[in-house]
Amino acid sequence: MKVWIPLIALVLLVGLLLGLRQQPVAMISQESLPAVAASVSSEPVNAPVIQAPQPLPAAMRQAMTQVAAAYQVSSQYPSYSIPLGSQQTELLQPNAGAHSVRDLNTVGLPGQLSIQLSAYRYRQEEPIEADIVLSGDDALFSQLSGLTLSVRDNNNAVLLMPQTDVQNSQAQNTQAGNNSNEQRLQTRFSSSDNWPTELNLVAELQLSDGSTLRQSAPFQVFTAVAEITGTGTPYVDDNELVIPVNIEKAAAGYYKLAASLHYADKKPLAYLQGKGRMGSSGTLELRVHGSLLYNLDGIQNLWIGNLQLRKMPEKPGPEVQWGFSRDDFYAVKNVDPSRFSPIPFQDEQTLSRLQFLQSLGSPQ
Repeated sequence: MKVWIPLIALVLLVGLLLGLRQQPVAMISQESLPAVAASVSSEPVNAPVIQAPQPLPAAMRQAMTQVAAAYQVSSQYPSYSIPLGSQQTELLQPNAGAHSVRDLNTVGLPGQLSIQLSAYRYRQEEPIEADIVLSGDDALFSQLSGLTLSVRDNNNAVLLMPQTDVQNSQAQNTQAGNNSNEQRLQTRFSSSDNWPTELNLVAELQLSDGSTLRQSAPFQVFTAVAEITGTGTPYVDDNELVIPVNIEKAAAGYYKLAASLHYADKKPLAYLQGKGRMGSSGTLELRVHGSLLYNLDGIQNLWIGNLQLRKMPEKPGPEVQWGFSRDDFYAVKNVDPSRFSPIPFQDEQTLSRLQFLQSLGSPQ
């Protein structure tokens, strides 16, 4: 969402503005007061002049007005429940696999090599799938003697040579007057318990002159520390819909949960976040602000999906650990828009911050 202002940038900008406006103030200590009083009757004293803060330049005020307007829009929703659009793929597909493409023309070969992984992060029991496509004209394939795949660690050690299904196709490009060839490799394999977390799928071209070219795509494997098994019965709390998410087989610790909320037709509606401590089992709550629900077209079922469950480290150093969800989506049944209000989210801190930003953009 373009209107969401990174907080750190906002703090730096406001701090800079405050620094520009700060004026030196002359101080007189209590010990110096008698001497000052005594000198009044004998000779005049130049009293310190405290200047009024200078108004910000017009361009700076205009910039701050824009910052305040953007912040006013973003602050209508709590950070744990924000609108979500179909273009926000980083939130809708948080575990998207790498799409790695290499243009072979840069090394004198007319074509390209691409790798598309089905996901970025896989748990140990989950199959890893990938498509590898080599495309180009006859001049490329006439120099090709082989195309192989391998799984390698970050030290470039080969851990697996996965099996592949090979598909070849050819199309005539009448406008260019040449042939367009494509060789597609599809693979599906499982990870091993002794593999490290950070891995690469490497496609290697062997050329007829004995040289090789490589292209790689990163992925991770992990051992799950918790399992999302479903949702509890949603309920209304003030102007929010609360969705309990059930978690089992959890390692005790502090967790963060993120998910996307969807309309009945699976179009995106909101991005949700929750957090809390877990024992071996329990629930984490996702809350939907009522201003996102009040204009639904009647009572209907919604969906939550793309759930990302993280166990956060208790101290600096250890890596984040991951849970997984049994299903991709869970139904949130019978959401009634009449139970919610369009009143924007607001708290005292947000209101004070907005008023401060608006004052910086106003003429002095």
